[in-house]
Amino acid sequence: MFDLHLAEVADFIRAKGAHRVALQFPEGLKSLAMEAAEEIERVTGCVCIILGDPCYGACDLNTSYRSFADILVHFGHSEIPSMGPDDNLFYVEVRLDYEFTDLLPETLKLLSLRVGLVTTVQHVHQLGILKEWLERHGRTVLIGRGDKRIKNAGQVLGCNVTAASSIKDQVDQFIYFGSGDFHPLAVSLATGKPVIVLDPLMQEVRDVEELKDKILRQRHGAISLAVEARSFGIIISSKPGQQRKALAESLKGMIINKGKLAFLIAMDNVTPDQLMAFQLDAFVSTACPRLAIDDYLRYRKPMLTPIELEVALGIRDWGDYVFDSVLG
Repeated sequence: MFDLHLAEVADFIRAKGAHRVALQFPEGLKSLAMEAAEEIERVTGCVCIILGDPCYGACDLNTSYRSFADILVHFGHSEIPSMGPDDNLFYVEVRLDYEFTDLLPETLKLLSLRVGLVTTVQHVHQLGILKEWLERHGRTVLIGRGDKRIKNAGQVLGCNVTAASSIKDQVDQFIYFGSGDFHPLAVSLATGKPVIVLDPLMQEVRDVEELKDKILRQRHGAISLAVEARSFGIIISSKPGQQRKALAESLKGMIINKGKLAFLIAMDNVTPDQLMAFQLDAFVSTACPRLAIDDYLRYRKPMLTPIELEVALGIRDWGDYVFDSVLG
């Protein structure tokens, strides 16, 4: 099912004359790491070093590879262009091919005339097929281009849905092609348009509206708890694609101006256990926006996004709420 493009990887290794090669896999592909390493070593004669730390995206790039390897092969994600080039880094965009044609008639019943298409990197190669089918059935279909953080047309990240917002005024609704709920929720909140999920993994079509209402209630609850907070920890990520130091410093000033205490905390992997040592009333994450949303129930103290902090401090109205984004 997964094509790791090992022949292309081998060509890159030979071209670089690399002896030690670091291999980075996201959690969903780590079970393939040993097989891939064995094959790469067999055909190139190099030494592979599998990186064992968690990896959740191209923003989670392990730049420490330079201390023990010549090059890094990063599987599963596309590059983030705004992070800048690295000649010793090779991205392998692992694509997934799922049959979805049986779901199209059901999807069509839920669609308006003007539709935008978005997906993750695993499925960008199938957007053209979906677009062609919908156009044959009377729909006007657009695929937007994101900002400098986005490589492929129609591609969205958990932190960036500019491929959708770039065409929001030209469509009535969106189809998110893929699995999971965070990406379509982000599209819905960023654009204000309805989003239908065409999920080829679960083989189902669903609307995100009910789930969106549930998530918004959870976020409102976290903000309400943080209103009474007197001290805040502002998390700065050490991951190269998630660093927003200037934003963190501005949030600290914002909190202090409200007569409260604020502390900057630099972390790599943010977990509830790691935060327990800090005796603070609430936390704000300038790292991945999903930390606050997906892990809501795991934190003993409110974990807010920067936008949610503004609401808690009375700087922004709840009616202006949007998901946090990292822009290119």
